[in-house]
Amino acid sequence: MNAFWWTSGHLGWGIFALIAFTGIWWLLFDLCWRLVTIRINRLLTVMGIGWLVGVACILLGFYVAGW
Repeated sequence: MNAFWWTSGHLGWGIFALIAFTGIWWLLFDLCWRLVTIRINRLLTVMGIGWLVGVACILLGFYVAGW
């Protein structure tokens, strides 16, 4: 799991994937916030669960790949 964070003197692909996913998820959250009429608590809950599922998939993918 060390290569997930740091590889050959630079950030590993795992942390880069998490940062990129979080940025894209934040943009999706903003889009939903602007276009969908929904209560903020429900939107935060749904987006939070979706983000956790995405992060779990990234971590699982890197674990299975053996990085």
